[in-house]
Amino acid sequence: MKKPGVLILCFAVLCSAWPLLAEDEASTTFERQSDRVLVVKTGKATFDKVIAIASEKGLVVIDTGLAPSLTRKYRHIIEREFGRDDFRYVINTHYHYDHTNGNQVFAEADIIGHELSPAGMKAYWDGRQERMAFEQERINQWKSQLEALDPASDRAQQLRDIIYTYQIMVDDLRSEFKMTPYTITFSDRMTLDLGDITLNLVYFGPDRHTGDDILVHCPEEKLLCSGDLFFEGSMQLVYQAQFDVPKWLEALNEVLEDKSKVEYVLNTHGDGMSGDYLILWRDYLNDLWKGLSQANEKGLDFAAVRDKFSYDGQFNYLERSGLDPQQLRRDHQNNLRYMWYGIRGLQSAADALRQRIIDSGTESAIQQFRAMDPAKSDTYYFDEVELNRLGYRFIAENRIEEAIAVFKLNVAIFLDSWNVYDSLGEGYMIKGDRQSAIKYYQKSLELNPDNINGIQMLKRLEEK
Repeated sequence: MKKPGVLILCFAVLCSAWPLLAEDEASTTFERQSDRVLVVKTGKATFDKVIAIASEKGLVVIDTGLAPSLTRKYRHIIEREFGRDDFRYVINTHYHYDHTNGNQVFAEADIIGHELSPAGMKAYWDGRQERMAFEQERINQWKSQLEALDPASDRAQQLRDIIYTYQIMVDDLRSEFKMTPYTITFSDRMTLDLGDITLNLVYFGPDRHTGDDILVHCPEEKLLCSGDLFFEGSMQLVYQAQFDVPKWLEALNEVLEDKSKVEYVLNTHGDGMSGDYLILWRDYLNDLWKGLSQANEKGLDFAAVRDKFSYDGQFNYLERSGLDPQQLRRDHQNNLRYMWYGIRGLQSAADALRQRIIDSGTESAIQQFRAMDPAKSDTYYFDEVELNRLGYRFIAENRIEEAIAVFKLNVAIFLDSWNVYDSLGEGYMIKGDRQSAIKYYQKSLELNPDNINGIQMLKRLEEK
């Protein structure tokens, strides 16, 4: 039974932790998952979160948050709630900064991660100056978006959480951040015997998220900690066309072998989910992978695959998740597309386009890709998000003409997507072509009147 605690509501906490209760810090909360498991987080809609487990052989912290200043608060709460400070292990579910930046607060503990994680951590350390500038710009953009929202809306609360925690992260990077590397790494499996409990660390496999993601299973507590691998609001299975579904299924089947030992699944940025939800996710992944693999062996094309494996025909059992059926349909279409790309061995058009622009110039490369039919290509898959990302990569490299060319290609392929017009408008705005920027922002708003960024940018352009 979860036992919630909110710092501003408990007199005992007021007495023992007064320094934590400055007005701008009131969003830090904690709850007991059980007598041995404590969840501490900052935020009401989007969380910066750590999970602490008390064992006979010491305290274990799973992920350490995105800012040492926040993590010190978490440590104080953990010590107070458990009445001890013998931190034995820190486990990072993957190398991302919002899971590892607080490592330095537990410097006395052994820090455990996958063997691929140190390289990611070092790359973050080496690029921290660029990261600070990038995140500060994002914070400024979020603030602009927040101004246009109803303060009572869910999105407004989410942005307030993000702005608050990320500003602390940037400030810490400027002042006190220290890279605190791993002292223990493993390749596939690792077990920690902590006396009264066991922690099984299982490598999930490549290309679901960062490629170094691990699951942390505590069978005695019926708890699975999953980092950023699963979220209850989505049934999205794959995000790109390179993946290893058999490896994912191997990991999931292992931790779910005894279903009674996974009642709770805790991720890092949202509310937790039930073990039944993860079982449904696993079963859907398995069904789709087997079906599409067999379809490929039979030589079916994607149009036939889309008909054969329609949501309403085979997969509406996903509604047991409690998610909105329209959301499930969208997730299923994306899953079909990406999984088919991977099974067919198609390459990313965005990756190939970038290389051709470098090798043969922008005009020639764009013409080659414009001549292709995305629906019939046996070599490339065309993805709106990846092409958009490529455009912004060119912007970051100050190659505005290349960025605009990529955005225009994206518009030509995905005519009904408001987001591609928004990006093209931004490209022209950066170039200084005000009229073209207004034109494409207006088109974006025709397709999506709720595009907050488009509303803000168009207002600025028209004021000029």
